Amino acid sequence: MFIGPATSQPFATMIRPASADEQTEMAKLAAQAFVDDELFADVIHPYRKEYPDDTYLYWLPRLRQGWADPSNHYLVSTVERADGKGEEIAAWAQFTRRSAKAKKETAPTPVDVSDLPPNRAASKEYEDILERSYDSIAHEWAGPRAECWDIIWLATSPAHQGQGHGKALVEWVIEKAAEEQVPSSVISATGKDGFYNKMGYTIATSKAWEPESNPMYGLVEGGQFWWRESHLTTKPT
Repeated sequence: MFIGPATSQPFATMIRPASADEQTEMAKLAAQAFVDDELFADVIHPYRKEYPDDTYLYWLPRLRQGWADPSNHYLVSTVERADGKGEEIAAWAQFTRRSAKAKKETAPTPVDVSDLPPNRAASKEYEDILERSYDSIAHEWAGPRAECWDIIWLATSPAHQGQGHGKALVEWVIEKAAEEQVPSSVISATGKDGFYNKMGYTIATSKAWEPESNPMYGLVEGGQFWWRESHLTTKPT
């Protein structure tokens, strides 16, 4: 599947499916993109200053596992390298097509990540906090929203912030949701609400750390669930 250039962007960006051999590059980019994030930095990686080169080890096993699930779609936005020799990934995203049918099917077989070294930058208490919190927020994707697209990750390299890469990637999932006449959702990190609001995600529901029984309760301030009813609205201009 080739997608092509995002011609509406102010920079020459190319959106295409990611390949499995790019997982390490994507993991390292995510580590840079979330270096100051309240959840991925402060909560999950309290020892990142002592072990700055380890934080990508949080992302890499999750990318490997996610790749085994056909409901996940990984896209990258690329630019030409400064030396003109090939391309580099400026941003990437994971989009998941959720469905009631998929929930009933067998989960993908766990992927062996025993070849990876331990993530010394991570908190042993909170490294798996997202996975443990899932049951507390699963109700969001139920009822009329059981069939939807979900933005799982959106990571842009600090060197390419403000160049339209994130916007181009989100436009892809907006178009997919509109084609299929289903809504799409995102959990916004602190400070990112405005970006998603401009992209049409304006229906606020719960917080990703609610209720009090949620293992993430009290750890972060962000994490707003935003919905875009793609089947009722049109692509933002």
